[in-house]
Amino acid sequence: MEKTHTFVPGAEFPWQYKYEHMAVTTDCVIFTYEDWKLKVLLVRRGGEPFKGQWAFPGGFLGMDETAEEGALRELREETALVPSAIGQLGVFSDVDRDPRERIITIAWYALVKPVEVLGGDDADEAAWFPVDALPPLAFDHRKIFEEAMERLRRDIHFQPVGFDLLDDEFTIPDLQRLYETILGVKFDRRNFQRKLLSTGILEEADDDAPSYGEDEPVACDGLALMEERAIPCPMPAEMSMARCLDDAPRRVKGRPGRTGSLFRLNRKRYEEMKEDGGKVEF
Repeated sequence: MEKTHTFVPGAEFPWQYKYEHMAVTTDCVIFTYEDWKLKVLLVRRGGEPFKGQWAFPGGFLGMDETAEEGALRELREETALVPSAIGQLGVFSDVDRDPRERIITIAWYALVKPVEVLGGDDADEAAWFPVDALPPLAFDHRKIFEEAMERLRRDIHFQPVGFDLLDDEFTIPDLQRLYETILGVKFDRRNFQRKLLSTGILEEADDDAPSYGEDEPVACDGLALMEERAIPCPMPAEMSMARCLDDAPRRVKGRPGRTGSLFRLNRKRYEEMKEDGGKVEF
């Protein structure tokens, strides 16, 4: 058998192989949901190649760390973000994906609640961008982004994606709007509510907030809110309806199952549904 390596005592890298070695990097695709928009985390590169362009947080993998450890380290160093969990998205190995040398990247993704980020290490800046308004991306990061979006659209049927991005307590319209944003479709409100409640994965949250009449729209900014009940809005009349809805208190409790009721995820029921092979469909 042909010998493919040589051992050189005292050398910095004593094991020298006949075959070239390639470098390995990690990249992190981190999603959040803020101001009714799905957003992704990007950093502005502080060095070449692609200096000044936007990219996903990431960097070269250290010899003494796993791919996940390297991804979390780079994410922390470049954005100050430490997610509670991160999952592997895939391996991207196009031969010419990096102009420096032959580099394979292992991409990861995670979902987080809105949080402030801060550029650090070799990232000049870190910021959240709406997924429908991304700047040009360095390397093959557009391809990585598209794969991450496809993964998110698949996972939304099998994982508590929506619940990871929303507050612990939410209304069904909140959840519907998030699902529509991710999937790029519109659902019938009544069908969405009926199918979601029929799964048993939601439980109504305990709340001492006052109830409002079932069919009484509340005036807000001079308009009637027919779909969602709201506490009378204290915002000045010149403010927009969207701003009014965002800033008004959300804790409104109606009859169980009504649009304005607050819910939380029943994780035990969700896990049982998955074990039975079920998924959330609309």
